[in-house]
Amino acid sequence: MQITKVLPYLLQKGEAGFDEAIMATLFNKREPNRRPDMMVTPRNVAEIIATIKQAKALGKKISICSGGHSWSANHVRNGSILINMRHFNQYEIDAKRMMAKAGPAVGGSDLLCELFKKDLFFPAGHCKGVCIGGYLLQGGFAWNGRKLGMACESVLAMDIVTAEGELVHASPLENQDLYWAARGSGGGFFGVVVCFYLKLHKKPKYAGSISHIFNIKYLEEVYNWAHEVGPSIPNSVEFQLIMTQRTLHFLGAGIEVLSPIFADSKAELAEACAFMQNSPIKKKAYLATPYFNLEMKTMYNFAMLHYPDNHHWSVDNMWTSASIDDLMPYLKEIAATLPPPPAHFLWLNWHPPIKRQDMAFSMEDKVYLALYGAWKSPSDSPLYENWASKQVQKMAHFSTGIQLADEGLHKRTDRFVSDEHLLKLDEIRSQWDKNSLFNAWHSRPQVKEKV
Repeated sequence: MQITKVLPYLLQKGEAGFDEAIMATLFNKREPNRRPDMMVTPRNVAEIIATIKQAKALGKKISICSGGHSWSANHVRNGSILINMRHFNQYEIDAKRMMAKAGPAVGGSDLLCELFKKDLFFPAGHCKGVCIGGYLLQGGFAWNGRKLGMACESVLAMDIVTAEGELVHASPLENQDLYWAARGSGGGFFGVVVCFYLKLHKKPKYAGSISHIFNIKYLEEVYNWAHEVGPSIPNSVEFQLIMTQRTLHFLGAGIEVLSPIFADSKAELAEACAFMQNSPIKKKAYLATPYFNLEMKTMYNFAMLHYPDNHHWSVDNMWTSASIDDLMPYLKEIAATLPPPPAHFLWLNWHPPIKRQDMAFSMEDKVYLALYGAWKSPSDSPLYENWASKQVQKMAHFSTGIQLADEGLHKRTDRFVSDEHLLKLDEIRSQWDKNSLFNAWHSRPQVKEKV
């Protein structure tokens, strides 16, 4: 079969430059030791439909890449066809209607920085280069996300090419089951989203941060305080602790206590800052900043100090509601075994709302713990590649699940949506992707159907 005549935008395994092209789709430069049989880079919907028809004719499964920030390289699968969506990177902003249309390869940071200029806001992700496709499908943990909700809750509708090669519109009024499934299924979604319709918000009057930096010797005091104060922190604050061997990118081992704040009034800002300003351990910090207003570009630049380009990464995570006494021995072991930077450990205060929109996303808890092993040279892989997963496995009895943004499902499985929602996803998949054309997750937990 003359595949290249049918799909001229296709690169096949074995062709010159194929391996380089596949690795170029990955933010994580760690070799996945997997390869698709071919990669297509469609320029329009018609070419996506042609690709789906070709995949069915060849008996190949399909994976999709929007920006390539899957730590586990979920989109790189043996024997499959990889659809690289990088040409779907246009967006339109309708300020009057408080809406935007955006392709899956639009960078969330690009969109948010442009919206900021127009006094608008969308809950985009925290790192530069993360495209909205995979980000919105897995849920979307966002700037100002504790107040505005998961980013996918600001998705009004989607245009999706199905496994049958049909372009459909999914919203609360049309193809509701597909709309439900797309918001939270992550890399296991069974369709190609070609356009997102986004609800925009007003730019917060105040956007900035307040920070305290502690030496690692104060680990117990810092995490005891963080756990105690967590439930009372206003939802205008993203309270997070980053443990690293090099605080502020040039000092020694310690904990960066960071509080990005998005407030709509002076009173709300004062309330958001109070828990940091009045902290009983503030005097032990070797640096305690006041609140600073910041541009989004600056906030992104600070975030990227911990996520530099051209590194190998091995990542794992867990949600938990465990007591600080239960967690403390493991926090100390993480500190004792923490690899050199940019490897780090994230503690995120979350304390989710009582109720979310009805959608596939359904896994969260009081505290989020994530470990990011990182190294520059491939020769260091044996030293660091299992650090994150080993540390999480030791705490796994306190885990209530994981989030798909930082999944390591190629190494171990855990719950990433509720059991009930996973069964519902299976049911919807059986209707929209009868022959399992689209690759799902690397692994999934066993769920017993309710009798």
